[in-house]
Amino acid sequence: MRTSFSITIALFVFLILVSGCSKNETSIMEKIRKEFPDYVQSDEVYHAEMIKNGLLVFYKSNEGLGAAFIRQKSEDWEWVTGTGYTRLNPDEGLSALYANMDSVYLNFSYGVITDSHISEVQSSGNKAKIVQVADGTRIWFITYDNLLGSSGSVLPAIIGINKDGNEIITIQ
Repeated sequence: MRTSFSITIALFVFLILVSGCSKNETSIMEKIRKEFPDYVQSDEVYHAEMIKNGLLVFYKSNEGLGAAFIRQKSEDWEWVTGTGYTRLNPDEGLSALYANMDSVYLNFSYGVITDSHISEVQSSGNKAKIVQVADGTRIWFITYDNLLGSSGSVLPAIIGINKDGNEIITIQ
């Protein structure tokens, strides 16, 4: 009886904490989105990743999936720079965009996975981080040490891989 009571209390506390965290996360995402410049059309902030003393933010737009870099400034956030857009619904099952954010020395590629058979994305021997957002969209991204496409160098291939380790698609 005592164990059952303890489990019930622990579950109740956990549920309170989880519901509080999701509310807080939503308000942070809304706060971030309000800092976007007027010329950037954004429907929803999908994901924010701490990187290089700021946030790499992925957002949905009627143009597709965009990325931006913002920094915290006192209580608010400050827009630093953004990228172009990659397709949210690529016919091939995988979209990709390469970006060099010179102002923050951040080089990365990102995109969307729509092919359910793709379980991993790789580029230059690195495995992408894959994030599934609330509406089911799967976003992937990889950071690089070197500038992408500099001095006529070839952009690294983006490879979609299935659970068996086989390449499904390669973007050059």
